[in-house]
Parts: sequence; structure tokens; C-alpha cells
Amino acid sequence: MKTHNQHSLPGPDDITRELLPNGVTVLARTNFNSPSVVIGGYLPCGSLFDPDEKLGLADFTASSLLRGSEKRNFQEIFEALESTGANLSFSAGGHTAGFTGRCLSEDLPLLLELLAEALRVPVFPGKQVERLRAQFLTGLALRAQDTAEMASLTFDQIVYAGHPYARPDDGWPETIQAITRGDLADFHRLHYGPNGLVLAIVGAVEPKTIASEVAGVLGDWTNRSQPDLPALPDLKPLKKTVTRKVKIPGKSQADLVIGTTGPRRKDPEFMPASLGNSVLGQFGMAGRIGEVVREKSGLAYYASSSLSAGIGPGAWDVSAGVNPANVQKARDLICQEI
Repeated sequence: MKTHNQHSLPGPDDITRELLPNGVTVLARTNFNSPSVVIGGYLPCGSLFDPDEKLGLADFTASSLLRGSEKRNFQEIFEALESTGANLSFSAGGHTAGFTGRCLSEDLPLLLELLAEALRVPVFPGKQVERLRAQFLTGLALRAQDTAEMASLTFDQIVYAGHPYARPDDGWPETIQAITRGDLADFHRLHYGPNGLVLAIVGAVEPKTIASEVAGVLGDWTNRSQPDLPALPDLKPLKKTVTRKVKIPGKSQADLVIGTTGPRRKDPEFMPASLGNSVLGQFGMAGRIGEVVREKSGLAYYASSSLSAGIGPGAWDVSAGVNPANVQKARDLICQEI
């Protein structure tokens, strides 16, 4: 009878790592507690590559990958997933385009086949592209009426001024309108490739067989034009307080964000800052910000702090939703607590 490591947390002792010759990294971990398999991964083709006039191109491209391939149309892809109870989705952020999926272990070959088709030979059918465009534009219209979303977007524009992180990954209505089907195909042809692609597979699988299965669908993929991620410029910290107000008529709640730049994820200051942020307000009402602003003063519907950090510079900020008449009082209390 086979025995398998049943530790709840993954570690170097139970993760199999294989690097395919073309640059694809495969990570596999066994877990036979369930007959299902989960896949996830990313490749370096995020919105850092987007031109300003077509911001949102990376996300638009990623979202279009399952809308049709050289081998199956949208309906056939949908039926292949639906008939097995599987799922697969794509999205893009600043640095990467990512994917995630789930299926029964017996259907893993099909899921990997669909993943490979989406990554390698999408065709961006015109009708499906226009449907996606309409969905994006609807989402952006909703964003423009969301006080929390607009406060966060405005904060990024201030704290990351002059830096790529100031731009929203999903773009603006005018930039989404400007993107053509040809732009999607060109972005895919240039930026999608095996170099830097990471694929993790966890579930009822034998790790020794995973690399060969992945190699069967992605091992011969090449793209000599695939560029490296652009280098991030240094972020110039603000030297004075900047306040910006965005008016959205007809709203009964105001959302505010107060903050500044924070440490990078690998900076020695990150872990002390993370611990401090847990005390300050990472857990909402359980933190000092929530205690002072909401519990004691009753000024906020919610209040919490956040420390974001990754490959590039991050931010340390406090967010709160308040009655418009109480914005100044809440702001003063937050600054006092900080």
C-alpha cells in the first residue's frame, strides 16, 4: 500500500520541481485526500507591457484566451469543461498573466490540453472580443460609481506618481475602446511563451508523471521574440502631504484612503512593518484603527489597514467608509492613531 505525505502545508520535502528545456517550471504535490486536482500558474506578460493609450491590453488578452482556439470554438471549449465538471480561467495583473483550474484527476490530461490550446493557439474571434469589450466597459462604468474603488485608484495615482503602478491594470473606457483584435493577437504573439512560465499542480496525482504530461502539451512551445519584464523605475517618495477629492454625485457613503509608500517584500523592514500592520488594522475591527474610528467613535462603516508589497514598491495605507459629514473627523482620528 502506498503512503503519501499528508502534511497540510507544502514544503521542499514534498514538492517535486522540474524545469523543462524550454523554460517551463513544473511544480507538483500529491494529496490523495480528494480525487480532484487543482492547477495554477503564471507567465510574465502583465500590464507593465501595456502602452498608455491601450491600457488594459494585457488583461483583455488574457481574458480572451478561452474564447476560441485553432482547435475548438468557444462553445466547444465550454462544453469540454462543463461535461467533466472542470473549470479554467485566466486574468492578468501588473507583472503576470495568471491561470487557475480544477478537475477530477482522471480529467487532468483534458485540462492540460485546454490550457495549452489557450496559451499557444488562441484565435480571438471577433464576436467574442466584442462581447468581452462590452463586459469590460460595463465593469469600468461600475468602477466609476464605486466610492471605494475610486478612492483606491486615486490613492495609487498619488502615491505611485510617475511609476507604472499608478496605472489601473484594467485600463480606462477610452483605452479599452482603442484595443483592436489585431492588438490582442500581436500582444499574444510577442509576449506569450514558455520562458518564465510556472505551472503548479496539486492533488490526486503522482508527481513523477506530471512533468511528462506537461511536456507533452507545452514542451515543444517556443517563442524567440518573448521579452523579459521591463525594469521597474525607482519610486520617488512624496515629500509633502497630497490630498485629492473625487466627487461622485448621489452617494450616501464616502470612502477615504490615507497612506504612504511601504517597504518592498524583500526589505528587512517588511516583517516588522507587517507585524505592526497587524496591530494597526490588518484585521479590521480587531485593530487599533477599527477600535478608535468605529467602535469608540462610531464614525466608520468599516476601517482597516493594509500593507502591500511584492516585486516592486508597495504602500502602507488605511481605508475607511464613512458618512460624508464625518470625513474630516475620521481622517483626523486615523492620522492621530497612526
